[in-house]
Amino acid sequence: LLTDTRESRWLPALLARSYSKMLINAALGFDSWLVMRHGLSTCTSTKSRLGCYFCSDIVAPENSMKDRTLDQQCTVTRPGLANIAASMAVELMVSLLHHEDGVDAPAPAPSTTSTSYSPGIGAQNDNVSSPLGIMPHQIRGSLTSYTLMTPTIPAFQCCTACSDAVVDAYKKDGYEFVKKACCSDSTFLKDVSGLSAFQEEAAAKMEAFMEEEDDWDLEDEE
Repeated sequence: LLTDTRESRWLPALLARSYSKMLINAALGFDSWLVMRHGLSTCTSTKSRLGCYFCSDIVAPENSMKDRTLDQQCTVTRPGLANIAASMAVELMVSLLHHEDGVDAPAPAPSTTSTSYSPGIGAQNDNVSSPLGIMPHQIRGSLTSYTLMTPTIPAFQCCTACSDAVVDAYKKDGYEFVKKACCSDSTFLKDVSGLSAFQEEAAAKMEAFMEEEDDWDLEDEE
């Protein structure tokens, strides 16, 4: 999956989770890139299921092309970036197909000895590697520093693309759900997925924490 905008990835992400189809996602910036595989419906626990492209976001998909200049629309990249990302996507897909668990192949846990995001060579074992090597969840590369990271991100329970609530709503209403999601403002998906309630709860906890901190400051002054 390689599309021009963030929001254009929403429906393919939803369909892949709903029908348990393999999805290899590639996204390009000016000097950075991301290649990842999406978690599927066969893993019912959000703790064990790998996240999708939207699981790291706390906002719903919206028009990312509006009021943006050409370079801000990620239409301009460094010369070798697309080829690198495409090659990594193909290699990830082939490794996934060679794993005994196929699309359900687990990803390695973050290493405690190399970096906080990337597994080291020692992370390879029978569960998280295929005959072609380890099976990362994400591959993030930068041409500014010429570095790679392979973080593993679990599924977000309030994800606007792959959460159980969104998948169930799609399976129930089909095209009508998709039409509402595309024609309504971003609050529709946030309400369905539970992201709105999640944000309100987080805001309430932050407000309570700040009030408690102010009380501590007053006590210290006294």
